[in-house]
Amino acid sequence: MEDSQAHSAWPNASWVTTGPSIPQAYDRLGNYGVKARLQTLWRDAHSILSGADKQVQKQNTFHTKKKPKPCTPAQTNAKTDAAASKDALASSHMTNVSEQPSDFANAQQQAAFAVCNSYMDLFLPNQPYPIRSDGEDPVLDACLLHCINHCSKTAELIKKTNQQAKADPEFEAPRDQGFTRPKVLILLPMRNMALKVILRLLQFTQKETRADSIQGKQRFLEDFGPGEDAPDEEELTERGKRVKQQQPAEHQALFDGNCDDHFRIGMKITRGSVRLYSDFYESDIIVASPLALATKLTEEEEEGGAADFLSSIEVLLVDRLDVLQMQNWAHMTTVLEAVNQVPKGQHGVDIMRVREWYLSGHAKQHRQTILLSSFATAEANALFNRMCVNYAGKARLRVSYKGVLGHTLSPVRQLFERIASPSAAADAESRFQHFKKHVWLRIKESGSSGQLISVRSYFDFVRLRNFLKEEGASFVGLCEYTKHSDVSRGRSNFFHGRRRIMLYTERAHFYHRYRLRGIKDALFYQLPEHPNFYSELVGCLEEASSNSSSGGHATVTVMFNKLDSLQMHRVVGNARCTKMLKSESSTFLYC
Repeated sequence: MEDSQAHSAWPNASWVTTGPSIPQAYDRLGNYGVKARLQTLWRDAHSILSGADKQVQKQNTFHTKKKPKPCTPAQTNAKTDAAASKDALASSHMTNVSEQPSDFANAQQQAAFAVCNSYMDLFLPNQPYPIRSDGEDPVLDACLLHCINHCSKTAELIKKTNQQAKADPEFEAPRDQGFTRPKVLILLPMRNMALKVILRLLQFTQKETRADSIQGKQRFLEDFGPGEDAPDEEELTERGKRVKQQQPAEHQALFDGNCDDHFRIGMKITRGSVRLYSDFYESDIIVASPLALATKLTEEEEEGGAADFLSSIEVLLVDRLDVLQMQNWAHMTTVLEAVNQVPKGQHGVDIMRVREWYLSGHAKQHRQTILLSSFATAEANALFNRMCVNYAGKARLRVSYKGVLGHTLSPVRQLFERIASPSAAADAESRFQHFKKHVWLRIKESGSSGQLISVRSYFDFVRLRNFLKEEGASFVGLCEYTKHSDVSRGRSNFFHGRRRIMLYTERAHFYHRYRLRGIKDALFYQLPEHPNFYSELVGCLEEASSNSSSGGHATVTVMFNKLDSLQMHRVVGNARCTKMLKSESSTFLYC
């Protein structure tokens, strides 16, 4: 079901929902039942706009009624705490809501929090990369506040039940717990992102009024900070500075700081303090990389109960899903398959207070999953469709693209060839056969140098590399595993014509953003997932010369089929993509 309400926040996107429609968005956190203490911390972390900025904000936020009604309580354990919600609502109505600035920085943040608070599964495939390492991410902030709010309500509910049971020995405690304490799992690709997320969580959770308000913070800053080995700007050589300046701003911001992809840390939240590096079974929130969790699951598998600490996760937040796909995707699926499994040990829980859906193995149907990414991929869609089975429903953004064909500085002949696609299982073989029988013959007969072959998959890279070796071709292969010395040598040989062909992977470009020289013609064996990579590589083509295989005109050739529709939408735009996939013609030329 498509919902047009998203156009107020994301002009180029629309909501697609399964189950309930998109909930009403409010300006004030009190309307969602957020505690007054968390509201204060949120406002302290976000400077509320005033004056002229307030007028701009009003134009970018949803308009609410003067006396908005509280939203329907979400269908989870946290939402049964009616008393806490009433207290927060009462405090929010002490003043006229319509006369105060919104609690949200922009419409996107406001809409994201409204959906998160409904406890629907959420997939936002339109989160751009930051262009500054210290830049804020309003949508991510909304998701983090929702995680803190969920932990707070859950803890308050259990605390009140314990107090009632202590006061009345005959009180029959309700089933209000899971098997283990951890309720929120946050998956991130690198430590520099974990540093920002955890510091933001601390801002939303606890004020540092005492020395022990945040335990383990110094150790955390040492482990997740840049480190002593990180080179300063002054220590870079002149060549290093030039290379860094040539890299896009979003690449510099993405890889600024500690880029280690193996980390895991627990956070225990109490009323007066936050403890970092707590044992997982005593933690409320776990922040980790898929690699670190997959490693832990493998290490403890022999002992039994390796995944027990993941048995009661109720909110799963994954940020930068597109960056995780540039790592080993198998780790991601391993972790998600381990979440919400029935534990093998009791771990000190009162089994009489464990909810029925945990005991019956239906915890996955009561888990909210939030996915944030720059774009949608086949793997991300499969994860959202198959592993996110929340009974509260699903909501995702369907993004409309205009394409990047016109983003090159100089006009280039761009030829798109549609190839046969019998099935997803046979795609790799049919693509290779088309390359071998048609495309390779043209490259081989031309005898020219400066031919770039870009591939998306490492498996296709290995296949093409072996084929070129069998053909005795003069080529150099650059992938994410190539040594730095071999990369320098290969780029030099390609630029000076000592090697005719360069085989290049998307991951190599993602991690290094090499400025390739000597490209006369380019072949995209597969379109890259990142649309800007296409325009960047096309922009590396040199001026047309007689050395070009197209007879004096630099040409970009793209092999595509219906299975490349996600990448095609981002590169050529939605309108062109639909025509190219349905047209009787199989070749399309753009200049």
